[in-house]
Amino acid sequence: MAKDPKFSVKTFKYFDGAETNKFKKPWYEANSGLYLEGVKDPFSHMLERINQEYKRDLPKMEISSKKITRPLRPSNRAEEQGHVKNFSFATLCEKNRSRFEWNPAIHIQFGAMKEDNLMGIGIYMVSSRQMSRMRAGIVDNFDEFDQIMTNKKMLKAWGGLAGEKYKRFPKAFDPGGEAAKYLWHKQFFMQQIFTRTEVKSKEFTERLVADIGLALPFMKWLRKTVGVYR
Repeated sequence: MAKDPKFSVKTFKYFDGAETNKFKKPWYEANSGLYLEGVKDPFSHMLERINQEYKRDLPKMEISSKKITRPLRPSNRAEEQGHVKNFSFATLCEKNRSRFEWNPAIHIQFGAMKEDNLMGIGIYMVSSRQMSRMRAGIVDNFDEFDQIMTNKKMLKAWGGLAGEKYKRFPKAFDPGGEAAKYLWHKQFFMQQIFTRTEVKSKEFTERLVADIGLALPFMKWLRKTVGVYR
């Protein structure tokens, strides 16, 4: 029986080569096999595992290899940034029709740079409509949201909300209220940063799948409270 594809030394051999040769399209053509073995195949397997575990919990979200970004840039962008991308990512969310608002999503990314290897879940770019509904949901259902965000297993895996906070507390809300600790936030996502050693470990895919499960109550709360832009 064939083994499931895993991220490996070949993953970063490809990304490092892409960084060095990003303006050389023939380099990719000569190393497309390395891309498939080191990046596309293990990434596709990871998304397949996520879909197997959570497709019922995250209805209408497409979780498949089709969401993996292409390894080459289009010609109109290649002159400035290079033909070959030194990273690969997939953003999993319910499809919307707005250029100005992203639905709650799971974003998984790997690449040559240290900051490229990460997973985020939630809303990174929060629209005014989303922020209004988010704040109302937190204030009106504080106990429910706080219970999700203070879960010990989830906090151990994710560390709580990431991103920027306001320098001034938002008007019309009580800075001394119980919900204030969440209302300081400009963004509503959680994030994990991975080392190359972690990505290459045999247990990495299953660990990532399990950690999504720990963050699932947060993701489902967001989708219920904020809704999706249609």
